[in-house]
Amino acid sequence: MITVDIPEHMSSYREARVKAGLSDQICIDPCIFNEIQELWSVGVITHGSCCGHNKYKSFVNVADESIDKMLELGYEQEHYDPTRRDTFKLKSA
Repeated sequence: MITVDIPEHMSSYREARVKAGLSDQICIDPCIFNEIQELWSVGVITHGSCCGHNKYKSFVNVADESIDKMLELGYEQEHYDPTRRDTFKLKSA
């Protein structure tokens, strides 16, 4: 895992984590780190991700306001839970 500061464009997420007693940093699997950074660079707000660890499909959860951006970027929604629209397949893993 790579531990990084939560990006500035995700300040409300960072503040909510700190208010809940969590760290202002997050851990990301190394094999998807570059892709997550690319998503951040275009303003996507992520709420969790996993490379799958060679057992499952990789994914990223995004804020509701980032769903349209993910679709514009060509990402496919992952429907582990059909009631959720915020989970997407990652391209790099």
